[in-house]
Amino acid sequence: MGRFRLYRVEFVIMTGRNYRGPEHHASAGLPVSILLLSVLAISAYLLVGASLTEGESVTSKVYLPAAQTQVR
Repeated sequence: MGRFRLYRVEFVIMTGRNYRGPEHHASAGLPVSILLLSVLAISAYLLVGASLTEGESVTSKVYLPAAQTQVR
């Protein structure tokens, strides 16, 4: 076991980083870039949709159910 520790210490000293242990410094670059790309894609989608429907008046219609009376 002492031999393994000596090898591990030499490995860390030679490379400057211990690749065998758990990661202590996680990078946030990938999640942040995915979020930014998502925001940009949604913004582009909304801008393209707004430019295609510009000038058209969009109205909404509400259809109410017919009132029914109960006869006894």
